[in-house]
Amino acid sequence: MIPITSFFIYSQILVFCALILDFVAFQFKKRKYIFLCLILSTLLIGLHYFFLNKIAAAMLLLFSSLRFIIFYFTENKNYLYIFIALNSISLIFTYNEIFDLIIFASSIVFIIGMMQKEDRLMREVMMISMTLAITYNFIIFSPMGAITEISVLISNLIGYHRYHITKHDKKRFLR
Repeated sequence: MIPITSFFIYSQILVFCALILDFVAFQFKKRKYIFLCLILSTLLIGLHYFFLNKIAAAMLLLFSSLRFIIFYFTENKNYLYIFIALNSISLIFTYNEIFDLIIFASSIVFIIGMMQKEDRLMREVMMISMTLAITYNFIIFSPMGAITEISVLISNLIGYHRYHITKHDKKRFLR
């Protein structure tokens, strides 16, 4: 268990700020608005992991911020391979414990989700990534990290329901 130090408290404050940005992100329909919130959020979450001395996770999240910046401007699938390679190289150099593989898998699944042009599929793939991130945060004892990822998952589910389930039900009702 992580001792409650000032670094731990700072990490939880940073991830709480990220929670707000993450929750707002998935209420948008447009990818660019989602990505703007996620750029800032992933920076904060990356710093949160640095404060917890989870360097592999921190590096993966910092690469995620860069990824969101790139994908804000382009949907070029070639970047997918570059970021998967960067994440893999980063893990090789920062791997410290078996749990690092969980956040690595979450990151890779998230990259694949981001590259989906269809909003519905993007949200579905990202839900898998979020579930892995929730698991990781529970394992490393980051309560606010877990709450943040849970809120992101809930926000994504709400957005998914608003844009895909309710919309589908209205069309069926009007027939």
